[in-house]
Amino acid sequence: MDQQLHLLYFSATGTTARVVKAIAEGMNTRGREYDLTMPFFRARDISYGENDVVIVGVPVYGGRLPGFLADYLARVKGHNTPAVFVVVYGNRNYDDALLELKKIMEPNGFIGTAGAAFIGEHSYTSKVATGRPDNADLKAAREFGAKIIAKLASLNNVLDAPALNVKGNFPYRDRPPKLSVIPQINSICTRCGICAEQCPMQAINWNNVNDIDADKCIQCCSCVKRCPVGAVSVNHERIDKIRQMLIANCSTIRKEPEIFI
Repeated sequence: MDQQLHLLYFSATGTTARVVKAIAEGMNTRGREYDLTMPFFRARDISYGENDVVIVGVPVYGGRLPGFLADYLARVKGHNTPAVFVVVYGNRNYDDALLELKKIMEPNGFIGTAGAAFIGEHSYTSKVATGRPDNADLKAAREFGAKIIAKLASLNNVLDAPALNVKGNFPYRDRPPKLSVIPQINSICTRCGICAEQCPMQAINWNNVNDIDADKCIQCCSCVKRCPVGAVSVNHERIDKIRQMLIANCSTIRKEPEIFI
């Protein structure tokens, strides 16, 4: 591939990062990574040119992009830059998220070359999409990457590429209401600080991990998934109902990646 590959992603629990990196492997290059997970990286505006190719990977929250991430991506600029749009969801449905990502990026100078929806273990429960992306998912991601390379090679000019069509509806479904919920940290906590260090919103106080800002917390469950001793949980009546619904309806059916190219 003559163009420089870039990986632009947000991945609070690591699933989106694994998918995006596997796609890059299928394109026979690691690519330059720009990880939006930590807030100090989202403070910087970035841009890409016509000699770049960008894989944009984001998680799905309630069938949409997270609002703060949609706001950031609207500031990312391209210049006739081929782009691959990727969303990762927890085995329920990605609804309008992939279309939303496409509609944010394309007006900013990006040319949609391919799109995909992959599955990752749900942030609310390990009982839904357990261990995903798994080996089969990552194999599909690498095969997707190979198809992207073939498509780019077939184009004399990326401006001649046919319009990319993906699933989704516009107007989009409403985003879930913001919940003033914070993780609970129990007595087995060792005060290692990993939860605060890895919090994408800097909602957890480094000096006192029990001091958590409910206005900043997005219930991404990075702290839950990364705690080495299992001391962190997120419990709330509404989240508990969602968790029970997901386990009842989405834990036995395996959804497969969908690609658009």
